[in-house]
Amino acid sequence: MPDLAVYDRELVDADPLIDTIVGERYRVIRKIAEGGMSAIYEVQHVKLLRQFALKRLLPELLHIEEALQRFQREAELLGGLHHPNVVEISDWVTLPDGAPCMVLEFLHGNSLQVRLTRGALQWDAIARIGDQTMSALQLAHRNGITHRDLKPENIFISIDDSGDERVKLLDFGVSKLRSSDGSLSGLNRMLGTPSYMSPEQASGDGANVGPSTDVWAMGTILYEMATKQLAYKAPEVGMTLTIILEGKVPPMTQYRKDAPPAFVSLVDRAISRDPETRIQTIEELRTGLRAALEPKNAYRLNTPVAGVPIVLPIAQIDDAKSIGRTTGSQPLIDTPMPSKTPSVSTLLPSPARIAPLPVTPPAVGVTARSNNARLWILVALVVILATAVNVAIALFL
Repeated sequence: MPDLAVYDRELVDADPLIDTIVGERYRVIRKIAEGGMSAIYEVQHVKLLRQFALKRLLPELLHIEEALQRFQREAELLGGLHHPNVVEISDWVTLPDGAPCMVLEFLHGNSLQVRLTRGALQWDAIARIGDQTMSALQLAHRNGITHRDLKPENIFISIDDSGDERVKLLDFGVSKLRSSDGSLSGLNRMLGTPSYMSPEQASGDGANVGPSTDVWAMGTILYEMATKQLAYKAPEVGMTLTIILEGKVPPMTQYRKDAPPAFVSLVDRAISRDPETRIQTIEELRTGLRAALEPKNAYRLNTPVAGVPIVLPIAQIDDAKSIGRTTGSQPLIDTPMPSKTPSVSTLLPSPARIAPLPVTPPAVGVTARSNNARLWILVALVVILATAVNVAIALFL
């Protein structure tokens, strides 16, 4: 699903659906983008005056049964995945030409693909985006769904009205159900985007496509976020697939000298062709990412990692209710805490903000005479202070 902030004005003006009513509930405002099997429109609910994104199947695909089934299955999968990091579906309508349409939440922001055009990401951003994406994948995998087309274009970084960022996982159009054979009609067995395909996808082995397929794709995305380089790329699709099946990935440190060794090792295991070395579950990859990068993200309070309680410096803890919340006051996701947690010293405020503790002087013996002297000095100070106060009152009166 392309960036919702970018669209072709000429394409908008030429589209016959502009300024029409869809199912008497939505008014079409503009066409956002078109590609693959669908076109995306910005629409407004006639009664609520709220914006939504309408995704319709392209007219030329209406007579293809497999396309219709895939489109409907995507809507059903989205309807069954209730997660803050999965794009929400709210309605299903049919156009006069018979085209089915999904009504989705309208997202403001950019895709990860657009974000990567600016350069490699900082480690805290990699930790946050990676964790939230894998949080959504965990739910999908628990429901027997493999995304199968995980790529930066389908990872949308949305911005809500308060300015907070949140990942939204998009486009389940080629996802695989655990009980299916990977294809509805036996056509197009090789599904996905070449540079992010796992070896089983690249070889057309649909029977072995499963959760580890998304692990592989997530590993290539982590590599790309850190380096701005594709792990597997070639001028032609066939050459790219050959590299996936037989080639080697350039060392991450070749592009990113400051890459943490634990992160490098994690990515290497995620995209390993050796079944004994390769990470098999998204839970293991997510836990490893937290262990490798979480300490660098401890003070990121604006957009905390999904499912990880916010860690506040002691001086900022005013209300126990402020702990254990994620962005947008969503409840915590039931995921395990990282195996490697910050030490107590890393959770304390920096030394520059810590007031020195009062030092209690050692007890010393004093004579009664010194105590009497101190008492007389104290009495004298009290008398002087009282006199000054009386003089000030008299002057004001």
